[in-house]
Amino acid sequence: MDTPAALESATDRPVQPLGLLQRTAAELAAALDVRDAVTAVLRTGRDVLRTNTCGIALLDETGTVLVPQVPHDGDLAGLGVGREVPLDSATPSAEAARTRQPVLLRDRAELVTRFGAPQALNASVLDLGENSWAMYPLVARGRVVGVLRFGFAREGSLDAQEQVFAATLAGQCALAVERARLLEDARRSAHRYRTLAEVGSLDVFTARPGVGITSEMPGWAALTGRESVSGTEWQSDVHPDDLPGVLEDFYASVRDRTPARFRVRVRGTTGWRWIAAVAVPVVADPTDPDSEVVEWVGSLDDVTDRVRARRRTRALNDLTAALAAASTYPQVLDAVLHACHEGVGAVRATLTVDEGPGEVALRVHRMLGDRTRRSEDVPHLRLDDLVEVAGERGVFPVGRAGIEDLPAGVRPFFHAAADGGETSWAVLPLASRTRWLGTLTLGFTDAEALDADDHEFFLAFARQVAGALDRMQLLQQQRATADVLADALRPGPLPHVPWLSTHRVAVTSAGVEVGGDWAEIIPLPGERVAVVLGDVMGRGARAATVMGEVRTQVRTLALVDPHPTAVLRGLDALAAAGGAEDLVTIFYAVLARDGHLLAASAGHLPPLTCSGGPHYLDVPPGVPVGVEGDERTEVLDVRLEAGSALVVFSDGLVETRERSLTQGLAEVLGHFRDTAHGEPDEIVPTLVRRMVGEDPAGTDTTLVDDDVTVLGLRLR
Repeated sequence: MDTPAALESATDRPVQPLGLLQRTAAELAAALDVRDAVTAVLRTGRDVLRTNTCGIALLDETGTVLVPQVPHDGDLAGLGVGREVPLDSATPSAEAARTRQPVLLRDRAELVTRFGAPQALNASVLDLGENSWAMYPLVARGRVVGVLRFGFAREGSLDAQEQVFAATLAGQCALAVERARLLEDARRSAHRYRTLAEVGSLDVFTARPGVGITSEMPGWAALTGRESVSGTEWQSDVHPDDLPGVLEDFYASVRDRTPARFRVRVRGTTGWRWIAAVAVPVVADPTDPDSEVVEWVGSLDDVTDRVRARRRTRALNDLTAALAAASTYPQVLDAVLHACHEGVGAVRATLTVDEGPGEVALRVHRMLGDRTRRSEDVPHLRLDDLVEVAGERGVFPVGRAGIEDLPAGVRPFFHAAADGGETSWAVLPLASRTRWLGTLTLGFTDAEALDADDHEFFLAFARQVAGALDRMQLLQQQRATADVLADALRPGPLPHVPWLSTHRVAVTSAGVEVGGDWAEIIPLPGERVAVVLGDVMGRGARAATVMGEVRTQVRTLALVDPHPTAVLRGLDALAAAGGAEDLVTIFYAVLARDGHLLAASAGHLPPLTCSGGPHYLDVPPGVPVGVEGDERTEVLDVRLEAGSALVVFSDGLVETRERSLTQGLAEVLGHFRDTAHGEPDEIVPTLVRRMVGEDPAGTDTTLVDDDVTVLGLRLR
């Protein structure tokens, strides 16, 4: 690629690109808004690249639309807003933003080829009489902020040297636009802050070093119940944990001659209130940088509602994130109790929960300041007792007087909490859409006065907790059911057949205890066996249940008439009679001791054999069970050589999201060639390990997209 030096040495250009880049860099450094930055870039692009038109489109706040910044005139003296370009549209600008790669179009034919017949947006470009274009994404700090666009009357777009220049210009432009936007955001924030201070201040005050407050503060006096505030009396109203930081800010303000900003809790007549303050130092001589601070001028603002709103939102968001990461019932309990302490500010949190069928008593889970969960049964309490305490809207007792309004059976718990220093409580109902689960009790020692907004927040918090507990209890019950189902449907050991060596590996898909694949050998009269591998589409309990039904049907049909045609026809008839809608594929074969093999398939993959060399047997494919149109008359009739191996498998072994079926079949055949003359207990684990990463010697398996089942046999 050409270097900037090559650009500078170009002789066929009327201007020096590097000189203009330097000029542009200086203008961009001085640009205080987006308009100045855009104007500087477009002027340089026009002068160097000899454009017919040039422009910048910036991403809007949603990140889904490009908004062109259109010059008003040829001098680029002003900018307007052009027609919006959706980011998902078939336009060159949108593609450059989506892909973060330049889009160069050498002529009109290339525009039509890449983006189709001209639509409204592309047609408007053609109306300008242009014949080639270049679009460069504007990327600042890894984020796309817009697109830089050049249009030319000539064909050919940009040569290699011009591309280097355009890319450099786009990089400078992206950083300048991002910086200008940040400056605009800061200016808006400062303006909003000044407006709030002017219209919402609790007090405007003056203070002097060594003296303290020197002005009347009626707002502070009204808030705290004082008759007046002067000197340092205000310090006794500030929360003791906050006062050291406030004083430190004042000392730093004196030292650095900078405004002091802080937020503190102040003891009011109705509880603690959050006060935001700014104090600006006034120096004796503004022209002397070493002049002493003679006074502060400042303002106070009661921001309690804003602080509470942010804390509530943060607490709910943190609870949601913690619950999303919890995958077990104990983890949900810990997440809830931690959120009660860290997000809500309780000194004690107690969950009293009915944990569902099979539990004979309510169970209490509590967490104190040491952040350790303790759990115990409470056999003397009933769920009805909890309903009576919390009601539908919760109760919020304050002090020992509030405890007396609670039902007598629970008062001892709250008196014990009061003895431990708690002064107020929130007793919240835990109820899902279908049932009551219990209560959540929060204890506070230094709580602010609870108002209607506080009550609604606590109830919303409790509803989120109840939903999580209900879902996890239901999931536990489903897991228990799945465990029982898995035990019932899990295949037993392969039967001992003296003239066969056999081995099977089954891996279920991620997060599922039992799958829809199965493989087995069914002994038949006359030194024969039926070899079966079936696959029910889907996963989990539903697929496993269907698998169990079909497996039983295959066993029954094989014992009546084991011929492949009879078995597959019987399965079709049973599926039609039962109205089954599940998709089931099956490989079914009858193998005799002398190697005689009759094999048929209902939509399943062919098996591998090493008889005559490693290859796939040409089994007629057929259609899945229950699908009309197959008379099941096509059966493969072959004789395997003595000592030959036969391997059947489900499609989970070969097909994944990253690997096509054709690729997978070829890879399995390649791996089979390496082990085809080994024993099944070597062949099968090797195939599984190489294809899906399963460790056949242990219980840990790689998470797979679909069930994987492989069955191997060798004639002895």
